[in-house]
Amino acid sequence: MNNNIELQNRPQYEEEDIINIKVIIIKIISYWYLFAIGIIAALTIGYLYNRYTPYVYQASASVFIKEDKMGIDPTSMMTGLTFKSNINIDNEIGILKSFSLRERTIKELEFFNVSYYASGRIATKELYKSTPFNVELDYDTLQVVGCKYDIIFLDNETYRIKAKENEYSIYNYDTDENVGLAHVLDYEDTYRFGEWINNGYNKFRVILNSNYDFNPEKKENLKYSFVIKSRLALISEMSSLSIAQSTKTSSILNLTIQGYNRHKITDYLNQLLNEYIERNLEEKNLVSDNTVIFIDEQLIGIQDSLNKAEVDLQVFQEGNDFMDLRTQSSEMFNRLKDIERRKSELELSVKYYTNLQEYINRNIDDLNKLVVPSAMGIQDQMLNKLVLELVALSSEKSKLLAISREKDPMVQNIDDQIIQTKMQLLENITNMINNTEVTILELSNQIKLYEEQIKQLPTTQRAYLGYERKFALNDELYKFLMQKRAEAQIVMASNNSDNSIIDEARISRTRVVAPKSMMVYWFCLILGCGIPAAFILLKEIFNTKILEKSDIEKISKLPIIGQIPYTNPKESHASPTVVIDSPKSPVSEAFRSIRTNIEYIVQGKDKCVFSVIADSPGIGKTYISINMASIYAMYGKKTVLIGMDLRKPRLYQEFGLSNSIGVSSYFSGKASLDEIIQPSGKLPTLDVITAGPVPPNPAELIASDRCSKLFEELKERYDYIIIDTPPLLWVTDALLLMKHVDTSIYVVRQGITNKKAFDVVIKDLERRKYNVSLVVNGINYQGSYGYRYSYGYGGYGYGYGYGYGYGQGYYDEEHEDKKRR
Repeated sequence: MNNNIELQNRPQYEEEDIINIKVIIIKIISYWYLFAIGIIAALTIGYLYNRYTPYVYQASASVFIKEDKMGIDPTSMMTGLTFKSNINIDNEIGILKSFSLRERTIKELEFFNVSYYASGRIATKELYKSTPFNVELDYDTLQVVGCKYDIIFLDNETYRIKAKENEYSIYNYDTDENVGLAHVLDYEDTYRFGEWINNGYNKFRVILNSNYDFNPEKKENLKYSFVIKSRLALISEMSSLSIAQSTKTSSILNLTIQGYNRHKITDYLNQLLNEYIERNLEEKNLVSDNTVIFIDEQLIGIQDSLNKAEVDLQVFQEGNDFMDLRTQSSEMFNRLKDIERRKSELELSVKYYTNLQEYINRNIDDLNKLVVPSAMGIQDQMLNKLVLELVALSSEKSKLLAISREKDPMVQNIDDQIIQTKMQLLENITNMINNTEVTILELSNQIKLYEEQIKQLPTTQRAYLGYERKFALNDELYKFLMQKRAEAQIVMASNNSDNSIIDEARISRTRVVAPKSMMVYWFCLILGCGIPAAFILLKEIFNTKILEKSDIEKISKLPIIGQIPYTNPKESHASPTVVIDSPKSPVSEAFRSIRTNIEYIVQGKDKCVFSVIADSPGIGKTYISINMASIYAMYGKKTVLIGMDLRKPRLYQEFGLSNSIGVSSYFSGKASLDEIIQPSGKLPTLDVITAGPVPPNPAELIASDRCSKLFEELKERYDYIIIDTPPLLWVTDALLLMKHVDTSIYVVRQGITNKKAFDVVIKDLERRKYNVSLVVNGINYQGSYGYRYSYGYGGYGYGYGYGYGYGQGYYDEEHEDKKRR
């Protein structure tokens, strides 16, 4: 017996971790229904989410960026210069993501301007080029964008559209900007297919296509609708573009984009790459294109002069006889023609210089329309170099602005370089103009000398030479410009983009990126387990009741001398006198264990007085008092059970006795001891003294000398005196009785006793140094917390494995059957 108590009080550190794991497992098992409900509900939600959430697709493509391009390209051949083009990968990524390129792409994809949808019973999906109808917009009219139109097919010729009241933006497709707001009222009307609709908000018409298959007898489950969208909204919608290098050192870019319609994002990505390649080609052709434009402007005036000179020469020849110039006159004419041709070319150069000078001063930031000097036959290396540097710096700045801001240090550095290059270029142009004008003046003087010599010729020859000179001059200049124009066009035709598409986006290569079915199911499974686990954890955190052994040990170090299993009121052996009615039940074995431990506590005294106390009502104090008295009486000991709860007596009810006289009657002197003692009617060795009528002053009666006299007389008659007391937390009656007892049993009930109340009362008892032991009542071994009480108490009884097949107690046939089941 001594060893049993020592085993209980010895810390079991080695088994603590194992016990905790087992406790957690048993608790989870005890709440299996919560986990089952949570998992089933979560997986159902996951299935519905996967079933009705629109799929998000991802399309991919790749493009090759040429870096560090060296050598002579067609443009360099025309300009006579060699330069290096360093293409920065980050800049190219910035261009691909730039608003301007996306806007250019959307403008080419006119079908994007109207989005089509099909709605089922739950989900709505976007259609693309698979709708049974198309919507044509009048782009010359301001359109309300964002308004959803529901369309209902009535027959093969008519349909009905509906729109709900709301406020939407008004969009101008010509300027690509929102110009205001429109309040759209509830709208519904019927129209014919192909008929133009102008409802004051939009102007469009609906046209059937080859996908249309209407059958009036067939019930249509899908409901169609369409939304007119602005290009700004479409650009924002296609903003999920992601670009990355295939490797860190590679110049191959992998592009991916996500969207709800795989066909739509595939078309967009391919068009974006086409526009990117086209933009690069346009940039390479910029010099040649500008040259052609400049030459065309000059040809307009020269062609008119050439036509007039040709007509004048022809008219002169028709009106005069053909004359052959002498050799001297012919040589003079040829020299004069060469000088005038050279002068015309120089005048054209001056015109170009002046145009270039004005353009640089006027277009500070936009230098994309400059014409390279060499394209006009001007072979000044310095001038060509400065113009090309200026164009290259301007192009580099535009690329940086696509990914940076004006205040970025790199942009400001390029601005400084542009300013310096401009200053050098303007200074060079001024010098070129001055030098060329000096040369023109010299040539003009030479022409005057030849003209003086021509005046000596006969009148007819002199007139002929004049017409011939004018015609030859315009003809040479015209041929010169046409030659340069042809060279520029050849360069444009031979140019290729520096970049190239490696892999176009394909429908077959698109993949679903969301929802990821397995990941959703795993998440739901975790959620389905997590919510019940969180519920259990919160229940533990906010629990204020004593549920397990550790709750008691954290508050008090008093020994636990027994535990009473929970008895279902519906069971046959569930009665207040269970020890008498079912002497072989596990509950009876538990009371025998407590009796054994009390004998050890009182050091084997032949006569013993102990009280059964508790902090609150409903703990099972009276129940344990009755059965402890019964167990001693069954042991052959003369036992008396006293009901000391004078305020709310209940003991008499359990035995079916009278409460007309009792302890209160004895204390007040209205009855003798023999008059208040009543046989229990259950056991011959068990007597009962009831509380009696409720007195006005219970505490004073218990503290009186009559109380001491009562216990002195009872000790002479009985071996064991067991006292059923009132709750300690409410009244002090039980404390007043402590001086009359050898020991006390403090009853704690699992799931009922409040931790704070227990802490307050037990600390007071320990401070007063009363001899108190603990008994845990109402342990539900088959419930959520019972398993934790089935560890650590093996030394105090026999029935502590009740419900799990443990123990060494005696079982009647009923309990043997239940144990086997």
